[in-house]
Amino acid sequence: MMDLPILNHLKTCWSKKLKTNIIYVIIFLLIDNVSSTEIDYYWSGAVTINTGVVSVATDSEAEVKVQYSDTKDFSKNNLFSKLFKTNSESDYFTKVKLENLKPKTIYYYRFVVDGIIDKKQVGKFNTHGPGSFSYKIALATCATTGSNSPVFDRIREEDPLFYLMLGDFHYGNIYRDCEDNFLTYFRATLGSKKQSKLYQNTAIAYMWDDHDFGPNNSSGISPNKDGRAACRPEAYKAYKNYVPHYALAFKEEGEVISQSFNVGRVKFLLTDLRSQKRRPLFNGDCSNPKSSNCKKVKQGSNFGTEEHLRWFKNQLLDAKNNNHAVVWHSSFPYLSLPDLSWFNCDEENTIKTDTGYECDDHDNWGWYPEERTAIANFIKEHQIQLCIVSGDAHMSAIDDGSNSDYASGGGAPIPIFHAGPLDRKPSIKGGPYSHGVSGLRGQYGIMKIIDSGSKDLCVEWKVKDYKGEFVRKSNGDLLEHSFCFQLDN
Repeated sequence: MMDLPILNHLKTCWSKKLKTNIIYVIIFLLIDNVSSTEIDYYWSGAVTINTGVVSVATDSEAEVKVQYSDTKDFSKNNLFSKLFKTNSESDYFTKVKLENLKPKTIYYYRFVVDGIIDKKQVGKFNTHGPGSFSYKIALATCATTGSNSPVFDRIREEDPLFYLMLGDFHYGNIYRDCEDNFLTYFRATLGSKKQSKLYQNTAIAYMWDDHDFGPNNSSGISPNKDGRAACRPEAYKAYKNYVPHYALAFKEEGEVISQSFNVGRVKFLLTDLRSQKRRPLFNGDCSNPKSSNCKKVKQGSNFGTEEHLRWFKNQLLDAKNNNHAVVWHSSFPYLSLPDLSWFNCDEENTIKTDTGYECDDHDNWGWYPEERTAIANFIKEHQIQLCIVSGDAHMSAIDDGSNSDYASGGGAPIPIFHAGPLDRKPSIKGGPYSHGVSGLRGQYGIMKIIDSGSKDLCVEWKVKDYKGEFVRKSNGDLLEHSFCFQLDN
């Protein structure tokens, strides 16, 4: 029989070996349950009552699906999306639609990458309510590429239903090395610590303006004063690949990215007024700023085509027929001088083309009086309940409609709200604005929709700064405005 000391020694050895083997097994299991592919960026948008879209980028080729739940710890009510692949052709981005959601509910989501759940990266968004309901959104424009301003934390802390990005998401001013540059600028923006935290916790609705579509004052594919033209095909491709946008009005390749969506009894219209834009054309002695012999020979158009303008008007009629108010996002100032039909362009901004002269500085609705008046007349004729939210200008400003009635003979006063800039150098454009202007860095807008289902659907506008404090005018009053649309019950 084996001596007791020897037996105890063998037991001790076996115990140590067993512990070591268990540790090896645990390490193996941990390694085996960590994907070698990392999630680089993710954000959500195109949210409705029962659906949403998540855009996600990996650092290498992978198979991805999304786990989503109305519980923060994913302990119950778990759903899974379809399986999608990321690859180099899409710059490792893919968009995943989440379905069968409950209305007016917070949803949390995370990723299953190559069969392994990534528990570190969790996003969230709120679904919309059915029928009439009240809600709050945040809106703003103009952020330096990759900005890490505290204003993005303040927007996130507002916990809005969604964040309406009014344009100039980045300042790429892209005109060359197009594909690489769009990817670079999107990655730089989505990679910002404070911005990414906002986009991962709040759904977005986003329409570009000039700096994130092409160079400064972009007008379709026409060159600006520096001879630089937008990379339109690459801009379209990047937006469609990277952004969790709503359904586009025009599905064909090479068409505008305008879109609409309904939230309660409000139709939001996001119009692409850059990619097909046509500046007014002038002929004569236009190179001389003092010359009177420079005449407009062709009207300009911000919509660019009759099909695009027709779609916009049909959306207005659809809103009226369905008893909805309209929030129209015009990415640059609607309120400006009533008729700038003369050239009025300094030498620095004059562009000589094969067919005449254009002006790089013709970049607000005042230079397009014919189109603006036609739209105002349409709104007047059909009694469309509408307000405008706008970007481009580095300011916050409010007009109650006193100065923005461009219908023939009057009859289409439109409340207007500019919200920004997020962090760019302030500049004041357009006006005058009945309720005032604020030219400060680090501003954003708050828009509340108050809708109990009665005849009155009311709107409140206020401006906040990067500290989360309400912005005041020079006289000490808050920069704010409230009004109501009259809808049929």
